[in-house]
Amino acid sequence: MKRTILNKIGVVLLLVALMISSNTLLGGDERTKTNAGLDEAGEKAQEREKDKQAEEDKKKQIVLHEEIVVTATRTEKTILNVPQPVNVVNQERLVELAPNNISDLLPELPGTDVVGVGPNQSRPIIRGLRGQRILLLSDGIRLSNSRRTQDFGAIPALVDISGMERVEIVRGPASVLYGSEAIGGVVNMITVVPSYVDRGTHISGNFGYRYSSVGTQNKAFVNLSGNVDKFGFMVSGTYRKADAYTAPAGTFGNITLDKDTLVNDTGVQDNGFNLFFGYRFNERSDISLKYEYYDAKDAGFGYVDPDAYSPGDPTIQLLYPDQKMRKLSLRYDIRGIHFALADSFNVTGYYMSNKRTFDTNIAITLFPGAGMNIQSSNYTDVGTIGARFEFRKALFEKQVLTYGLDIFQDDSENTDTSTTEMSFFGSTFTSFDATPNVPNAFLRSFGLFLQDDIPLFSRSNLILGVRYQNVRAETKQTSGLDDSIVKSSDSTFVGAANFLLGLTEDLKLIASIGRGFRSPNLPERFFQGVTPDGSGFQIANPDLKAESSFNMDLGLRYNWRILFLEGTYFRNMIYDGIQIARTGEISSGLPEYQNVNVEKLRLQGFEGLLQLDFDFGIRLSANFNYFKSKNLTNPELPYSDTYGSRLNMNLRYTYPRDLFWIEYHIRYNGNQKDVLLVENPIGDILPSFTVHSLRAGITLFQGSKFPQQLGITIGNLTNTLYSEFSNASFFRPGPKRHFLLTWNARF
Repeated sequence: MKRTILNKIGVVLLLVALMISSNTLLGGDERTKTNAGLDEAGEKAQEREKDKQAEEDKKKQIVLHEEIVVTATRTEKTILNVPQPVNVVNQERLVELAPNNISDLLPELPGTDVVGVGPNQSRPIIRGLRGQRILLLSDGIRLSNSRRTQDFGAIPALVDISGMERVEIVRGPASVLYGSEAIGGVVNMITVVPSYVDRGTHISGNFGYRYSSVGTQNKAFVNLSGNVDKFGFMVSGTYRKADAYTAPAGTFGNITLDKDTLVNDTGVQDNGFNLFFGYRFNERSDISLKYEYYDAKDAGFGYVDPDAYSPGDPTIQLLYPDQKMRKLSLRYDIRGIHFALADSFNVTGYYMSNKRTFDTNIAITLFPGAGMNIQSSNYTDVGTIGARFEFRKALFEKQVLTYGLDIFQDDSENTDTSTTEMSFFGSTFTSFDATPNVPNAFLRSFGLFLQDDIPLFSRSNLILGVRYQNVRAETKQTSGLDDSIVKSSDSTFVGAANFLLGLTEDLKLIASIGRGFRSPNLPERFFQGVTPDGSGFQIANPDLKAESSFNMDLGLRYNWRILFLEGTYFRNMIYDGIQIARTGEISSGLPEYQNVNVEKLRLQGFEGLLQLDFDFGIRLSANFNYFKSKNLTNPELPYSDTYGSRLNMNLRYTYPRDLFWIEYHIRYNGNQKDVLLVENPIGDILPSFTVHSLRAGITLFQGSKFPQQLGITIGNLTNTLYSEFSNASFFRPGPKRHFLLTWNARF
C-alpha cells in the first residue's frame, strides 16, 4: 500500500516537473557582479557601508512588527498586517537564547505555555490546549501522528534549534489551512535552506557548543549550506548528552523540599542529522529533496521520589528508552507561471517513520510488608505517507486566491507487555500479560481548502476560507486480539473569516471568527487496558464524535516610531470536547474510565504585548496574559490546562552596532484556582511564583568573515522552587539556579 501511494506521488511530481519545466527552463535571469579594483580608502568605505546596512537589516529583523510570517495565511505578511494573533521568534533570537527546543521559549511569549520537562519531552500549549489539539509542523509539513495520546502530542525536539531560520506560532484555530489537529493553534518550525546563486560556488554555515549546568548538559552542532551554480545543498548534525537536573529546596503550596532534590528522568542522549539537495532550474522553479533523522535515548516525563515530599505515595516512572524519527520529503515549486488557474504552485510528498518504546514502572506500597509493582512496555511503529498540493492565483489587483489539498495516512503497529508483581511479607506473586492496549490501525485524512485574500480599501483586507475534511480510522488484525475490524470516520466543513482594518497607517483593528475541527486519534478511539499511570482501567470508545470549536478574536495593533502595542481578546467554544471520565464501573479491580464527549467547554482570555525601542539601545518589552476556562456542561468540574494569569517583563541594552547586549527578565505566574487536583499534595490552589533570569552576549570579530557569538544566561536567579501549571499535579518542579554558556561561530 505504501509503495503504491509513493509511486503515485512520484509520478505526479515527475509529470508536473516535465510539463512546467519545458516552459521555464529558458526563463532564468543570470547575472554576474564584478568589482573593479578599489584603493584602500574605497575598500574601507565600502566595508563601513556594508556594516551599516547589515546593522540596519538586523534591526529590522528584530523589530517585532516588521517580522515576516507565512504560516497564518500561507502568504508573506508582516506581523502588523496579519489578521490573526501570531508569535514569531527569528534566528537571531534563537541564537541568543539557545533553548533546548522551541518549548523553552513558550513561557515568555503571549498566549503560549509548556507541558513536560527536560530537553526532550517538553511540548507546546496554546491558549490552554495542548497535545493533539496543537499541530506541530516542520517547513509546513506535519510532524504530529495519530498514535500520540491526547495530552502529549509530537515533540518539538525532533527539529534542532541550531538549524532553524525562525519559529512561527498561530494562536487559535487554523483548521481551514491545516486540518484536524490545528483546533488550538499551529507551531511551524521553519528551517534554513540554501540561498541559490546562479554562478559560482558559495558555502556558509555555523557551528557551536552549548553547556548548561541543568543536568550537566553538553551539546555540539554544525550546519553547512551553499550552492554550486544551480545545485543547492545543506548538511547538519547535532549531538547532546544531558543528565537529570536538580530542583532547589523550598516550598510550593503544601509541598516542601528540605534540600536540593533530583528530578529523575529529565535528561536525554540524542543526536540528529539532516541532508538537503536542491536544483534551481531558474528564478521561477526549483526542486528539492530533504532527509531528516533523529534518535533519542532515555528521555522521560520526570518525577521526584515521593519520599522527598509525600512519603507513601506511589512512585510512577514514565520513560522513553528509545525514540527514532526518519523523514524523507520531496518538494517542487514554480512561480510566475501566469496560468489560468495558478500563478504559482508547489507540491510536497513525504514519508515519515516514527518508532518509540514507552515504559511505565509503578511501585505502590499497600501497607507495611505488602506492595505492588507494575512494569509495562509499549512499542509503537507509525509510518506516515502524505502529500500537499498548493496553488496560488492573483485574481485582481492584490487579491490572492490560495487553494489545494492535503492527504496523509498513518499506519500504526504496536506491541504491549505488562508484568505485575504482588508481594506479601516476603512472598511474591507474578502475572504477565501481552495483550495490546491499542490494535494495529490505519488513520487516513483527506482535506480540500480554499482561501481568498481580498483587499477592501486602503490599509484593509478580508481573508475568507473554507475547508472540507474527511478522517477515517480502521483497525487491522492484531496479534493477541480477537476483535473484528472496527471502522470509524468523521467529515465536516470548517470556515474562517479574518478581517484587518487600518484605522490609520499605524493603528490596526483585528477581528476573526472561525470553526475548528479535530478528529479523535487512535488511542482515544481504541485504547483498552490499564492507564499509563496505573490508576485505572480504560475502555475503548470507537463511537467518539469529533471535536469542533467556534473561535473569536478581537484585537488592536498600534505601531508608532519607538512603540508597538498589541491587545487581543479571544473566546473559544469547544463542542463535543474529548475528556477521560469515570464510568462508575470496576474493571480488572480498577476504576473504569472512558473517553467521552463533553458537550461544551469555554476558553477565553486576554493577551497584551508592549515593546519600546529607544535610540540609545534600551528596549523595554512586556506581555500580560489572562486566561479563564469553564466546563459549561458540568460547571462543578473545573477544567483548566494552563496558568490563570502571567506577566513577562524584559529590559535590554544593546551596545551600538550590536557588539554586546545584556537583559534582565522577570516572569510572574499568578495562582490558579480552577483546577481539580484530587489528593495532590500541593493543595487546592496552584500557587503563584516568580522566576528571574539574567542574559548577556558579545560578538567577536564583527565584520569579519568569521564572526563569533558568546552568550551566558543565569536562570532562576532567586533559586525558587516552582512548577509550571501542567507539570504540577504530577509534581515535576523546574531546575534550581543554573547557568548556560553558548558559543556560535559563523562563516
